[in-house]
Amino acid sequence: MTSLSQTILSLLNKQHTCQLDMGPFDSNSSPDDLDPGVIESSEYDWLVIDTALDVIVSLAQVLGPTFSEFYKLVEKSILRFASSSESYERATAVGVLAECIRGMDSAVTPYTSSLFKILMHRLQDEDAGVKSNAVFAIGLLVANSEDEREIGKNFNNVMAKLEPLLGEEEARTKDNAAGCVGRMISSYQDKVPLGMVLPALVSVLPLKEDFEENAPVWGCLVRLYSEGEPTILGLTPKLLPILEHVLGPPEEQLDDETREQVVQLVKFLHGKQAQLVKKYPGLMAAVNG
Repeated sequence: MTSLSQTILSLLNKQHTCQLDMGPFDSNSSPDDLDPGVIESSEYDWLVIDTALDVIVSLAQVLGPTFSEFYKLVEKSILRFASSSESYERATAVGVLAECIRGMDSAVTPYTSSLFKILMHRLQDEDAGVKSNAVFAIGLLVANSEDEREIGKNFNNVMAKLEPLLGEEEARTKDNAAGCVGRMISSYQDKVPLGMVLPALVSVLPLKEDFEENAPVWGCLVRLYSEGEPTILGLTPKLLPILEHVLGPPEEQLDDETREQVVQLVKFLHGKQAQLVKKYPGLMAAVNG
């Protein structure tokens, strides 16, 4: 691992032998002002770095919580790219941070403060891809970190910034904001004003693009139904056509576990409000399936 970490760090710092013959590139220069060879070298330079970042993501997935020790070595480099003047570098780096948070699970706890600092900043980024990745990462951080003090310090600020993101035109940003809301409710339900947040969440359903976020969204809603939460019960008429939609094509809207949760929810609602559910053939197919 020592040799691998040294290689990755040298690549991220542009000090590997495969990068040393590349001339300097001024990110403020216009492409029209640059020699084609310089542009080609710059594109190759980023390709090498991007590949190194992909390796980091793979390590996070494979190593799980033990990845925390490796992350300590590369955090500074990733954060540098997350603050880049280039939007594609920021978006990539923030996406890598999200996958590192996911892989480390609760072992991300020691890095909670530094991650909140960069992610909250990127949540206001001008680039939609950066914002989308940032809100996804924040949801994972809230769900995985055990640093309740740091989460408490940032919680209300995150909630305030989620509201406009739920109204974004860009579908992926909106989907990831919904997933973040679901994770925050599941992890800290007592801190969330459900009477205001749940109607806003339901208003953006069904998710349009990032179907992976259906898992935290529906996991949250199913749990609230199981608790008899009044706001979600009152939103049932609005949720029924959404439930029919997510149980229909395309099948990849829901993973197997989430689909089973949703089917059980439909059966539960049928037992409580059969006349309402009977209006939706897709839901009755789930009830009778």
